[in-house]
Amino acid sequence: MGIIITQTHARIGIDRTYSKMEIETQNARFKLHQNHAKVEIETELPKIEIDQYEAFASAGLKNHLDLAREIAQKGRQNALRYIGKVADDGDALAAIENGGNLIPELAKRDSYKTHEFNIDAIPKASPKVSVSGGLEIDFPQDYRRIIHNGVEGIFIPPYFDLKYTPEKIKIYLEQYASIKIDYVENKIDTYV
Repeated sequence: MGIIITQTHARIGIDRTYSKMEIETQNARFKLHQNHAKVEIETELPKIEIDQYEAFASAGLKNHLDLAREIAQKGRQNALRYIGKVADDGDALAAIENGGNLIPELAKRDSYKTHEFNIDAIPKASPKVSVSGGLEIDFPQDYRRIIHNGVEGIFIPPYFDLKYTPEKIKIYLEQYASIKIDYVENKIDTYV
């Protein structure tokens, strides 16, 4: 007679999930928006103009047109003065009732020129000085907006997210232990 013993060992199964930590962060942010102030500046460089014509003219240095006008004016005055002198002399000669010998007296008077002397300074007129040019400042925006300059700020807070998955260990019996005993009949012929 035969006996067969079969043994199956027990097996343990282990499933393990490792712990896991996920961190998601975002730093705080501050966004600024600013309208820049605008100032428009227009400048014209200064120019100094000095007109010395009047000063030179008072010293006798004139342009041709003014010199011709002055000479014509003086000629007219001298002509009128001479006409007046001749008229006075004619009136004096015509007045014979006053007596006297006027012709030698008039000839003596006209034979010598009398000059008048005076001390003067030139130029009599000062130069004309004029200054042109300038600076113009313009604010194209409303002055109330320029005071705070349109600054706007937006604060975005920080963001922090933490996800933690704990470790898991699962132990289970994968195969049970067993013993199996079988009886096998002996088929060997022992009679010979």
